[in-house]
Amino acid sequence: MKRYTDAINEVRFTPEEKQELSARLRQAAQSAPQHAHKSKRHRVRRAVCGALAAALAVTMLTAAAVPAFGDTLRAFFGMPVQSYPVGKSVTQQGWTFTVTDCLADSVTLYVALDVQAPEGTVVNPEDVPELNFDWEFFTSDHTPHNTFSSYKAEFVPEQYQGGNHLPFVITATMGNLKDGMTFDLTIWDIETSEKSLFRANNWATETYEPVQITGIPIEITSTIALADGSAVDIYGRTATLTDLSISPLAVTVRVEGGSCYNHGWVVPTHPEYLLPAARPLIAQGTLENTTCDCDFDLHLKYKDGRVVFIGPSYNDEYQPDKSIVSSWRAGTSCEDGVDSKTRQPDGKEPYVSTSIRFAVPQDLDQIESVIVCGKEYKLR
Repeated sequence: MKRYTDAINEVRFTPEEKQELSARLRQAAQSAPQHAHKSKRHRVRRAVCGALAAALAVTMLTAAAVPAFGDTLRAFFGMPVQSYPVGKSVTQQGWTFTVTDCLADSVTLYVALDVQAPEGTVVNPEDVPELNFDWEFFTSDHTPHNTFSSYKAEFVPEQYQGGNHLPFVITATMGNLKDGMTFDLTIWDIETSEKSLFRANNWATETYEPVQITGIPIEITSTIALADGSAVDIYGRTATLTDLSISPLAVTVRVEGGSCYNHGWVVPTHPEYLLPAARPLIAQGTLENTTCDCDFDLHLKYKDGRVVFIGPSYNDEYQPDKSIVSSWRAGTSCEDGVDSKTRQPDGKEPYVSTSIRFAVPQDLDQIESVIVCGKEYKLR
């Protein structure tokens, strides 16, 4: 019996479906006639095999269209990724919403969401469905945690098979996430330009009840910390590197003190990354440098010898490689220690921090170092 139930694990089913199949097999084995004669035992085995085949035939009809763990993110990125399983579902109005798996680091989160519509729901793949949602994050002790500054949901046409399963990937950036945190996902509706597919209305009570999937765990992927407190050249002088970390999803850099003071009115060390018209105005002190993160001259050095510019840039002549760097940036924060009105010190610690999100996950085993403002920091 065990070898048949073990074989089920080679087929992609939900835990409930596996349990149901195992139960059917046990029932078939128990109800089959028991004979002492050795030659009769083959009938019992054939009965079990027949039950297995019948059960598989029935269940495969429903299981075939269900995205397996990792399939949606694999289709989204165009490559396999090391996501972690979640498997949390909620059913409402005949619609089932399942968070299948996630991929996260401290500043980036990807959520694979499978939406199973009622049978007969017709979706025109050219009229892309839009998912309207919100979420709330919690620390390990369930204290609310204010986090992401930007997020979006994308329909994944490469994973859509034309049935009633709608695959989405939710992406968020700039988060300060940690292991042990959780988040609650709230879904309001799904609509296209032509019609509303799903709305979270309770027609019996005439109330609006959004779909809520709660307690979704956060598991941070492997991240390598490289900051050593060294000085880096930025804004014409030096500042202290207090954070430099790289994961398969993003690079985060933070410098503090020194030249970060009053950096909003200083011409960057790398003005070539600014819009040309902004350079003389900043030099004259008539325009604040709101693109201060452009002075992070960042590169990835690969073990095959490639050196790729990944830093922020507002100059079309100096753009990062979009095959590696996402066009949707992970965000920047800063403090220059100067009151914007009086131009006098405000007592705040000056710093600049930025995160660069990768277009697709990177293999850290293939990266030799991160170069910050000309200084190389090796991963290993």
